[in-house]
Amino acid sequence: MKFHLIFPKWPKLPVQTPFTLPPLGIITVAASLPDTVAASVCDENVQPINFDGDYDGIGISIMLSCQAPRAYEIAAEFRKRGKPIILGGLHVSLRPDEAMQHADSIVIGEAEGILPQVVRDFQEGRLKKSYSMAGFPDIAKIPNPRRDLYDKKKHYVYKGWELVDLVQTSRGCRFNCYPCCVPYLGGRVHRMRPISHVVSDMKNSSDLLFIVDNSLEQNVEWEKEVFRSMAGMGKRWVSHPISPTPEVLNLARKAGCWYVYHAIYTISDKIKDRIKMFHDYGIGVEGTILLGMDEHTEDFIKRFVDFLLTVDLDLAEFTVLTPFPGTQVYEQMKSEDRIFDTDWNHYNASTVVFQPKQMTPETLQRLYYDAWDNFYKEESQSVKMSKLFLQIYRDKRNDHRGRHRDKAVSPIAR
Repeated sequence: MKFHLIFPKWPKLPVQTPFTLPPLGIITVAASLPDTVAASVCDENVQPINFDGDYDGIGISIMLSCQAPRAYEIAAEFRKRGKPIILGGLHVSLRPDEAMQHADSIVIGEAEGILPQVVRDFQEGRLKKSYSMAGFPDIAKIPNPRRDLYDKKKHYVYKGWELVDLVQTSRGCRFNCYPCCVPYLGGRVHRMRPISHVVSDMKNSSDLLFIVDNSLEQNVEWEKEVFRSMAGMGKRWVSHPISPTPEVLNLARKAGCWYVYHAIYTISDKIKDRIKMFHDYGIGVEGTILLGMDEHTEDFIKRFVDFLLTVDLDLAEFTVLTPFPGTQVYEQMKSEDRIFDTDWNHYNASTVVFQPKQMTPETLQRLYYDAWDNFYKEESQSVKMSKLFLQIYRDKRNDHRGRHRDKAVSPIAR
């Protein structure tokens, strides 16, 4: 059986430096398929889809809501050719009734624990309209992703640098942040992979990694174990929040931490001190800035951007609050009848689709673009990103010099 897995093209933030990372979902699904299935993958963001390929079935992963319209177009094209379609991914789990209209079958929730049944039913000609499982699959049994299915050096390179591989050490999040749907989809329990699986996956990945866990900070002992296991691998990596304590930051730096994403919601000396602390350990910081919260006024957003220019961020990514299904934002705004745009194409975190509390939608949209322009006015995002890549080069050069010095020291001196 030949099964083709597709990750649809999606509209990037229009003001962001354009580079594409290799998606993790479809290669994790590919690894979870039975041995009787020959899997192939296509990331439409970097290569065209072959609609006339020799496939027995098509799987389409809709991770983001803004991918949904394109995913449904792809499904329609394959169905014209008589190919059975199975849809899965985050958006499908959030909007199963909608997704079911465009597929022969859908998978709700994490797919790994139920894929053998889906494949068996497919092969026996009795595919159900939907599949889901009670609870979550045993995370210890989830295999490492099929990274061999990507041509990294051809499709995922930025200015000569091979881009990061996405890795996952855990799933779920015990936090319940207002704009986030992860607790709704992945559960409020932090589920950790066996450390041996994490290590083997990282060793089979490129030298640059993005640890995509929602937050390593939610379990301090776990993050320390992960960082200790990474020491000596020679990797450089990015992640979402890590604990801002000397012990954790020291371990992270020894493990090769390159920079972290840090959500910044307000003007605070605490933020300034925390960024300085990361920098003191040689770790860069990319601020993830959410605009359009109910307490945000036009004056606040202008002062907020001015503040960000004083705290020595290495990068900043501005997004507009978006009422994604499954979030507290969505439930609140739906109950208040404030969502005026339901076109999934616009749910890319750069388009205002709701009525803000303190200003018009047009004002918030203008302030969003002004924030990008003002932050990168003196130095472009491309230049700032290049400086972060240059830091990797410096780190590797220093590591090489350190190893050379160690070899040069005599056994007696040691």
